[in-house]
Amino acid sequence: MNVLWLTNMWPDAERPWYGSFVHTQACSLERIGVDLDVLYVPGYRSSREYARGAVEVRRRTKRRHYDVVHAHYGHSGVLARLQAKTPVLLSYCGDDLLGTPNPSGVGMTRRSTIAARGFGELSRVLSATITKSEEMEQRLPARARQRNHVIPNGVDLEQFAPMSAHTARNRLGWQDGAKTLLFVGDPTNARKNVALAEAVRDELVGRGIQITLRIAWQVAPDMVPVWMAAADVLIFPSLSEGSPNTVKEAMAMELPIVSAAVGDVPERLRGIAGTFVAQRNPAAMADKVELALEYGRIPAARAALAELTIDKVAERIAALYRSLLARG
Repeated sequence: MNVLWLTNMWPDAERPWYGSFVHTQACSLERIGVDLDVLYVPGYRSSREYARGAVEVRRRTKRRHYDVVHAHYGHSGVLARLQAKTPVLLSYCGDDLLGTPNPSGVGMTRRSTIAARGFGELSRVLSATITKSEEMEQRLPARARQRNHVIPNGVDLEQFAPMSAHTARNRLGWQDGAKTLLFVGDPTNARKNVALAEAVRDELVGRGIQITLRIAWQVAPDMVPVWMAAADVLIFPSLSEGSPNTVKEAMAMELPIVSAAVGDVPERLRGIAGTFVAQRNPAAMADKVELALEYGRIPAARAALAELTIDKVAERIAALYRSLLARG
């Protein structure tokens, strides 16, 4: 299989953490023999990058035969569809279909709402789509859902492997006996809702619980498992998600989790003791954190990821490539 892998999310020198899940998925496909030609369009630098990307898509598809163009995120899907001879598969990644919350946390920004509607309509002229959750699938036009596949991102269980909390804390220089509430994500992104995580920390301290909130942001990808191993509980108060990688990675690290009911998290955590879905308010989340602190590590959370290893997800995507090629 020859695939043009088109993305505007990819780790680079300026943002080595950005799009790490897209990079991981690419590596997993290459390991099973898929030939990927990666075209990275760093749209965050300038809108001119998309113009250059459009020219490059047409140049590459004229110069070389591809079985599939696999685009990631709505903007990349638009570029992929500028050529007509090769089937296009688009992986929606979250806010390209769901929108971006307002800084106040109430509703979505007008700009992102318009963009999400447009990216949803784009699915009508694509060969197939991937959404990370069923919630995202429902944002597609009804006819396009027939060509959609719900495939969450896989987890690298070798990278995210349990380790001693004592060892991890020593590596990070954390006080070994302190309780740690871990928040993973960009604290300036309203969608991630760091204000609620801070309010939960304050609520717990007010109850006499000595706990520190640590924010893992701009952390090298290979250090994220260390942060998770060193923490006592992951707090995940996001306002909008598809199938959040952070929660699945914490599951792989056997870390207790307290999350809002967002994306496919309730489905992922269902029936796993030591993981909790809570209402988005400080008292309710603090109650669950108190319960989570009673747990050490949760092997059942890691076991629940058996069907979402990166290798199994790669096989599902490769099978989708083959079906698109068979359909022509």
